[in-house]
Amino acid sequence: MSLKPIKPGDWDRAKAAHLLRRAGFGGTPAQIDALVKMGVTRAVASLVDYEDFRYDPAPPVFDEDLRLTRGEIRQRERVLSEEERRKLRQQLRRKEQQAIEEVRMWWIERMVESPRPLEEHMTLFWHGHFTSGMREVHRARLLYEQNRLFRRYATGNFGALVHAVSKDPAMLLYLDGVRNRKRHPNENYARELMELFTLGIGHYTEKDIQESARAFTGWALGENGLVYRPRQHDFGWKHFLGRSGNFDGDDIVDIILDQKACSEYLARKLLVYFCRPDPHKRLVKALASCIRKNKYELKPVLRTLFTSRAFYAPSARGTLVKSPVELIVGTARSLGIKIVPLASAEQAISGMGQQLFQPPNVKGWDGGTKWIDTGSLFNRYNSVAALIYGGADDARFSRRYRVMRRGKGRRLDTGQTAGGAMGMMGAGGGAGSRLGRGKQPPFDPRPWIERYHLADAEAVVDFLSQHLLAVPLAADKRAALIVYLRGQEQAFDPADRETLGRVRRVMHLLCSTPEYQLN
Repeated sequence: MSLKPIKPGDWDRAKAAHLLRRAGFGGTPAQIDALVKMGVTRAVASLVDYEDFRYDPAPPVFDEDLRLTRGEIRQRERVLSEEERRKLRQQLRRKEQQAIEEVRMWWIERMVESPRPLEEHMTLFWHGHFTSGMREVHRARLLYEQNRLFRRYATGNFGALVHAVSKDPAMLLYLDGVRNRKRHPNENYARELMELFTLGIGHYTEKDIQESARAFTGWALGENGLVYRPRQHDFGWKHFLGRSGNFDGDDIVDIILDQKACSEYLARKLLVYFCRPDPHKRLVKALASCIRKNKYELKPVLRTLFTSRAFYAPSARGTLVKSPVELIVGTARSLGIKIVPLASAEQAISGMGQQLFQPPNVKGWDGGTKWIDTGSLFNRYNSVAALIYGGADDARFSRRYRVMRRGKGRRLDTGQTAGGAMGMMGAGGGAGSRLGRGKQPPFDPRPWIERYHLADAEAVVDFLSQHLLAVPLAADKRAALIVYLRGQEQAFDPADRETLGRVRRVMHLLCSTPEYQLN
C-alpha cells in the first residue's frame, strides 16, 4: 500500500461510497452517484474544501444564569442563608446539566445535517484526541467553546491547534493548568501533551515533563478566559528535548512540533481513524513525511490520504468498527433522514459507550473492537431500528422533567450518565431547545425503488446490501433475505404496503449484521 494516487479509471461507485463513509459518515445513493460523476480529485475536494458550503445552525440554548461570573455568584450568595446558598448551587448544577445535554443534541444535529461532514468528522476526531469532560470542567459553555475551537481548526494547521488547545479554558480546567504555579508546578498537561497529544511514549523523559511544566506556569483562567500572571510564571532556564532557554508554553509547543516523532504520531492517529487499525510503518512514515512537507497544514495531507491507493485498498475496506456516533449519524446520513428526537439519539449514543463531552479518561475512547460487546450490540440493533421503523420520540423525557420539577426526582450531578440526565431538558429546555421535536417518521424506501428501478426482490436486496454494507454480504444471507422479501406470494410488489414493511425489515436485518458494524 502506498500514498500514490489511484488511477482516474479505477474510480467507481464502491470507492465513492467508501470515501463518503470514512470521511463524511456516509451518504445517500444520490450523493454517492454525484461523487462518482465528479471523479476522485473533485470528489475529495468537495469534502475537504467544505468552506464552499454555507451552514449556520441555531446555537445551543443556555440559561442566562450560566453567564454569571464567579464574582457575580459570590455577590448573590452574600445575602443568602446557608440553605439558600445550597439551593442556588444545586440549581446552577442542574442548569449546567441541561446546557450540556443541549450542546450534545446540537452537535448530533450538526453531524447529521451539515453539508460539511468532514468538518464534523474531524471535530469528533479532535474531541477524542484532545479530551476534556463535563465531570471535570463543570461548565457546559466552555466545552461548547472548545468544540467550536476544534471545528475552527478541523482541517487547518495542527501546530496552531496545539497552541490554541494549550490555552483553551476547558483544557486548563481538565488537566489542572489553572493549578500550575511557579512554586508548585503541576505536570498533568505537560505529561499528556507529549504522551497523548503530540509525541507518544518513548520520545521524552520525566525531566522533559518537569521542565515543560515549569514553562507552562502563569497561564491561568480569569472571568473572561485565559489570563497570563507573570508572578506565577517560572522565568528560570529550562532544558527540554535537548534544547535550553527561558522557555514558555508556546516555546515548548514549537520545540515539540520540530520533532520527527510528532509528525509520525499524528500520521498514525489519522491512519487509524480514517484508514485501518494497523497501518504499516512505511505508510505511517510516508504520511508523516507529507505532514512535515506541508508544515502541519492538514488539508493537503487529507487530500493525499483520501486519493491514495492505501485508502481504497481492498485490505482497508471494512476494517474499522463504527463508533456509536458513526453508527447513528452514519445510518441517518445513509438513509438521508433527519433525526427528530435528538434526545433519544443522544441517549442511544451514550448508552452504547460514547457520551459526547465525557470521554472515559484523558486517553479518550479506546475504539475498535472495544465498541462491541453483547450489551452494546443489543443497543446498536435497537437504535438503528428506531431510525428505520420510526416512532421514537422524546415525550418520556418531558414527562420525567415535569416530575423532577415537582421535587420527586433524584438529584442530578454534572457527571451523571445520559440516561438519568435526559429528563432535565424537557419543557424546561427553553425557547429553541432541541428537545421534544416530535416522533421519528418511518423510512420510506419507495423513492429508492423507483429511482433505481428495483423491480424484484433480488434487485432490492443487492441494492440495499451494497449501499449499507462496507463489505460484501455472504451468499447464504443474501438468499435468505430474498426469500423473506418475496413473501408467501413469491412475488415482489413495491406498491403493496406489506411489501414495503418487509423492505424495512430487510434493511433492519442488514443493519443488524456483523458486516454493518464495520466501516
